[in-house]
Amino acid sequence: MAPLSRAVGSLLDRSRRHFERARSRSGAVAIGLVLLVTVSTVGGIVALGAAFDATIDREVTVDNPDRPPEATCEAFGDDDSLVGERCDRPKRVDVDVGEELRSATGDYVAYGLFGVPIWWGIFALVLHGGARLAGGSGSVGDSFVIAAWAILPEIVRLGAGVAAVWYALSTAAVDGATIEAIANEIVAAIGAMQAPLLAASAVVIAVQWVIVVGGLEAAHDLDRGTAGAVAGAFAVLAFLLAAV
Repeated sequence: MAPLSRAVGSLLDRSRRHFERARSRSGAVAIGLVLLVTVSTVGGIVALGAAFDATIDREVTVDNPDRPPEATCEAFGDDDSLVGERCDRPKRVDVDVGEELRSATGDYVAYGLFGVPIWWGIFALVLHGGARLAGGSGSVGDSFVIAAWAILPEIVRLGAGVAAVWYALSTAAVDGATIEAIANEIVAAIGAMQAPLLAASAVVIAVQWVIVVGGLEAAHDLDRGTAGAVAGAFAVLAFLLAAV
């Protein structure tokens, strides 16, 4: 265990020295990192939609969403109105499942744009509270900088997730006759990648732990053991959320 302990200690020393530099604790750098993660997250969402479209070549027949319900058409279908015109449309239409999933994935772009900054703020404030409870002396701004560096490795986890989904769907047989059947096949294919995705999450969380420990030591003047415990609490929570 001694070589492993020395390796971890060396990484923690490098992390601490990184945060001891004024440049690493700059608010402008932190904002730039958050913008990078935000753009990467949006790109990952778009890439996920492209993965669905590229790997799922299947058409199914579904109820036409542009046609009013049958009861409405029976009551107003003969009227010379917009409802009547829409009732002339076919009851069932063929849809490309891959294209539909890509379109649906695009609806989550806003979550990437706003979710990353919100998560950064929440993480920074909770991290600051934990550091203060442990006797830390740094400012809220220091905690925001530490949190910004800590979320940077999420880009790796995002890339691993998109790659895993792409591989899972490209090697799976997605040929269900209904949307529900195809959805079950997609969930099963992605579920088969749970172990490698969890391993990737564990690596990313370990890197984040090293970053946070170094930041707490440098910016909040915590000793290594206390900083490790505070960062460890967040790491355990993050791993549990990844495993759910």
